Amino acid sequence: MNVLISSGFRWWNAEAAYAATLAELLREAGHGVWVLAPSGTPNAERLGALGLEPIGSIRPGHPNPLRWPGELRKLADLQLRHRIDVVDAFHPADYLLHVRAARRTPGLRVFLTRGGAQTERNTWLNRKLYGPWCDGVVTSCEAIRSRLHERLGLPLEGFHTIYYPTDLPELAPPEERRGQRERFLGELGFGPERFVIGVVGRIAPEKGHDRLIEAMARLSVNHPEALLLILNKGNAGEPPHRQRLERQIRERGLERHTVWLGFRKDVAQVVGWLDVGAIPSADSELNCRVAVEFMAAGTPIVAFPTGALPEVVEDGVSGLVTPDHSPEVLAGALERLAADRKLLARLAEGAREQAERRFSKAGFLRATLDIFQSAGGLG
Repeated sequence: MNVLISSGFRWWNAEAAYAATLAELLREAGHGVWVLAPSGTPNAERLGALGLEPIGSIRPGHPNPLRWPGELRKLADLQLRHRIDVVDAFHPADYLLHVRAARRTPGLRVFLTRGGAQTERNTWLNRKLYGPWCDGVVTSCEAIRSRLHERLGLPLEGFHTIYYPTDLPELAPPEERRGQRERFLGELGFGPERFVIGVVGRIAPEKGHDRLIEAMARLSVNHPEALLLILNKGNAGEPPHRQRLERQIRERGLERHTVWLGFRKDVAQVVGWLDVGAIPSADSELNCRVAVEFMAAGTPIVAFPTGALPEVVEDGVSGLVTPDHSPEVLAGALERLAADRKLLARLAEGAREQAERRFSKAGFLRATLDIFQSAGGLG
């Protein structure tokens, strides 16, 4: 099968990563893969680093409508030249031209993938794009699937949820992991008795670090061994918000309970040394990459009921999902795990089992190919 992945994002975000993961897996499975991405962008750079060699000379979502006829011709030429069987378009701005270009290539199937928070307007054009003009819509979670169905009034069976997948690293034996954890904590200046909570992600208001810090202030009263590790990769908007968080940490007396780890290349190992992975996001989380990465490491999760988190984190199986977004209930969930090591161990086992059963890359590829093949009759 020859597949064209259209990843029209400028930035490397969760949706761009989803598209890249699909492209990589299709290529590894022996399919022909071509990827579109805007030239000179972080997304294109990351795709290039992955060896996917994005095509930047075609822009289906070009902001100038006068350029659309030319982009349409280039798309149709590329599809015919490479004998494309399937197009999977990820950016809503690209959908219209991909649907129109498909009409110039006999037998070509077009799928649309939605993984973002942008709300679709109930217009005639959107009802056509997401309905009869495409061969299927893939969503990164049930929340988006339900939203499309309800807003556009289209049949639910036309939308298919495939969750973001994760690598499944081989976990070291328990004794070896304990030794690794002790050495790691020792390098940070702490003993092995610490109850370690980690949060991974960019520093931004919607990510809820401030609520987690408030929860830590409550937790540390009865659990002075509690330790929060903050892992993040710097971004342009981070410094002002980080300064506010640092001031909050000082005001709450949490300097010895908080460590800024920043960006680490061994983040996959670090999350495996945590007792709990915290996801206190107050908005978005419709791809939940960090949730499945915690699970793959066998790390249970405490999460707010945001976006797809209640779908991805099975409450009482792979972690705890709080009933609301308050620091008080977050502190209560963390307190419960700090006080009950048997529950913590059971959730750790459940997290890894869920990653293997629900979020493997093999399962992700198989589900995607099933949709492509059932709609297009492809072998």
